[in-house]
Amino acid sequence: MTFDVLNRIDMESFPSDDFDAHVYRLNYPDLAALDETELIDHYREYGVHEKRSSTVISSRNDFLSLLSNKTSLLEIGVFDSPTLDFLDEMNGSRVIHYADWLSRAELIERARVVIEQGGKRDASKIPDIRWVLSSGYNQIDCIYDAVVSHHCVEHQPDLVRHFIDVRSILSEGGWYLLSLPNKEHCFDYFIPETTIVDVLEAYYMKRQKPAFKSVLEHRVFTSETFFDGINPYDSYTPGMKRRFDNAFCEFNNSDYVDVHCWQFTPESFKKIVSQLSALGIIPMINELKVYSVGAEFCAAIEFA
Repeated sequence: MTFDVLNRIDMESFPSDDFDAHVYRLNYPDLAALDETELIDHYREYGVHEKRSSTVISSRNDFLSLLSNKTSLLEIGVFDSPTLDFLDEMNGSRVIHYADWLSRAELIERARVVIEQGGKRDASKIPDIRWVLSSGYNQIDCIYDAVVSHHCVEHQPDLVRHFIDVRSILSEGGWYLLSLPNKEHCFDYFIPETTIVDVLEAYYMKRQKPAFKSVLEHRVFTSETFFDGINPYDSYTPGMKRRFDNAFCEFNNSDYVDVHCWQFTPESFKKIVSQLSALGIIPMINELKVYSVGAEFCAAIEFA
């Protein structure tokens, strides 16, 4: 149903991110008998917590399908999970480039290490990396219709700088489509929500690596079993002291530590990005829509 709806949307703009009772009912047959008021109440009381979608964007593929009329695309932070191949199949003349902090050879080595440590990576799926972002955005001599990233933004030490960099390689009216984890549905659950003060501090301090606070949070206060209600901030376990020390050692002895620097909900992300644009701190935004999609949310930004 959703993809058919998307096919009828003017792809020069973004679909509404407001609650849509008709879509909510169609997406979930168990709600077919509810009227509009009951659907709204259900979504507020149960749907949000059950990670149900209430817009025509109900999956990441729905979201990326908004790019069907864009002819030059860049996906950043891709590692071994490129997501734009299906668009290439739809239009063989479309330009699709990939970028990552590391080169392809370095990503292959990183995948090998992850596998040795018991993780899951597939080096055969790492695409050609046209731009190695550790060398900066100034090297990029292409202008794209759209830039895409998945679970990349929350790792940026300076969120403002990131938006400025992305805007610098977009055409006028260019789009930035990104997905992020919803802190209410991931291991960041107990970590305090990011505020605009946190973002501004990183920007004015020109932060180039995650703050020790972020490293400490990520290494000690995340919880893969957050649903059990056991809050690591309430712990009196003496063994945590060693984890504090290890986090501090990692921070001091590393040029960069790959951790979450920001914890957002769909609502807080939309508010903070809107404020940053209105205050002239990031490039002006024409349109911003945020869609909840399972445990993550997708944000569509059109820059002026």
